[in-house]
Amino acid sequence: MGYIEAVVLAVIQGLTEFLPVSSSGHLVMAQHWFGQFSEENLLYDVMLHMATVTAILLYFWQDLLTLGKGYVGLPTEPGSMFQGCERQTIHYVLLASVPTAIIGLGVQSIGIETLAQPSLVSVMFLVTGGILWGTRGGTSARTAKEMRPWDALLIGIIQGAAVFPGISRSGSTIAGGIILGLDRELAARFSLLISMPAIVGATLLELVKVLGETHDSLEVYLVGMGVAAVVGYWSIGVILRLVRHNHFYLFSYYLWPLGMSILLWGIFNS
Repeated sequence: MGYIEAVVLAVIQGLTEFLPVSSSGHLVMAQHWFGQFSEENLLYDVMLHMATVTAILLYFWQDLLTLGKGYVGLPTEPGSMFQGCERQTIHYVLLASVPTAIIGLGVQSIGIETLAQPSLVSVMFLVTGGILWGTRGGTSARTAKEMRPWDALLIGIIQGAAVFPGISRSGSTIAGGIILGLDRELAARFSLLISMPAIVGATLLELVKVLGETHDSLEVYLVGMGVAAVVGYWSIGVILRLVRHNHFYLFSYYLWPLGMSILLWGIFNS
């Protein structure tokens, strides 16, 4: 793999992992049009996921520090929306991860490749657009202290359903939180918090597939990881601003034409 290909894939990963457009759906379409990834690409995909987790850690280091210190009973500084409910938040992150893992492992046992069809992806793009459209208007005001176990459980189920290519993980979980009545920024931050165990878990499953293989171009991989982390960090900021200003639904205008174009392309080429 050359530097240009590595950087292009890193930019796509950094953008689509956090923007509500479904990284898995875009990956399916890229594979359909340009061919399946080699084992070398699979390893690179694993490393890019590690880079996006790094972006979350860097962006939310203050929240994570507050959660960690509060959980063990150390004093915390004001500024985090999770202050005063650190243990509850961590428990809710773990609770949300349970249905996500169950659904994800269930789909893995069936075979994700059976779902990786352009026709299905196009429909899921349209569904994601509809989900995002449902977040416009209205008021969401419940704070982290007012979250309840069923909020975390439902958001975790939604995250698990996002294993279907074309359903955006970030888009559906943030929308789910807003529809449940959570503060908009809380919904976004909680969504990104629960994405860490989900991404790490999926990454470990992918890593098993490439263990024992010999790979070259470590410098290329490191450049790609750096690009993915920077782009991912930027994407997180974009998402938070859009959610905060009630513009999250604008991504529907991208997903609907994309989904319809893929659907019509499949019909006329069948």
